[in-house]
This record gives sequence, structure tokens and C-alpha cells, in this order.
Amino acid sequence: MGANIVLAAEAAGVSRATLARWIARGRDAAEVREDGEPADPRDDAYVHLYQRVELARAQMATRALARVLQAGAGSLVLEERMRTYTDPVSGVDVEERQVRYMRPNWRVAAWWLARVFPEHYGPNAKSFDQVLDEFDAEDALHEHDRAESAELAGLAERLQAVLGQTTPDTPPAELPALSI
Repeated sequence: MGANIVLAAEAAGVSRATLARWIARGRDAAEVREDGEPADPRDDAYVHLYQRVELARAQMATRALARVLQAGAGSLVLEERMRTYTDPVSGVDVEERQVRYMRPNWRVAAWWLARVFPEHYGPNAKSFDQVLDEFDAEDALHEHDRAESAELAGLAERLQAVLGQTTPDTPPAELPALSI
């Protein structure tokens, strides 16, 4: 059913530590098999347990999410009644289904978006203007770096020219003026 491991262990009559160990062993063995290494048949039961637990958790999460999204859309059925009566004009027996749905709730969609896309809809999401400002700041920084690189390349060329005019034993007569 996808229950918490502590509750699942209690329901199965084993300790939490034992169940956690069994599942960890199954996970490790499954990963080894996925990597193409030979399977140890002694791990088959643990792998099977691990796979069943993962499947149950995924199915439960999927069903829960479906219910949450139904509640948000207003398509979650709160009450359903069947009414049977005889039509007085035609004399035919009629079955009528009456369904009452939960009212739509935008907060459910907001909750889901904040958890699935936190970078866009979470509490720390940035507005479009903030993203553009960061892009402009980063672009300006790179432009500054390019300008500094060009300036340093020019400085290196002038230094190389000066060093090329001298021999190791004689100092240069005069250094050219550098503009910074």
C-alpha cells in the first residue's frame, strides 16, 4: 500500500531494522544486476521484496497525487446517489444518478506546482524580471572579463617586446610608458 517503513514493518510483524536491512540488500543487489554484474541467487527474495516495495510506493504516490489533483479541479466525488422512480407520463422505470463534487480549489494546483517545479513556482522562485537582471549582470561580468583579458594580452605583448630587447646580463635602458 506504500506505507511508511515503520508501519509496514509493524504490520508484517518484523522489526523496522530488519525490514530496512532486507530492503537495502534488495536495492543493492538490484543495482548490481542493473550494472550487468552476475546475479547472486541468494539475493532473489530480497530483490523481489525491494521491487514490490518500490512499486507499491510508486502506485500509492500516483493514486494520492491523482486524488489531490481531482480535489483541485473539483472532480473529486463527495457523494453519489442513485434514485429510481416510475415516470408518471410514460410509466417507465427510470434510474437517475446524482453526483455531488468537491468545489475546485486553485490552492491545490499551486501546492503541486510549488513542489514539482520549485524553481519556477516555489517560495524562492524568481520573477521573469529577476531572471533577466541576473542574465544582464552575468553578461556584463563576462564583458568586463573579456575587456580585462584584452588589456592583459596587450600588456603581455609590451612586456615581451621589452624583454626581447635586453640580454640576461644587461638591464633595459628604459621601460616604455604603460597606460593602464
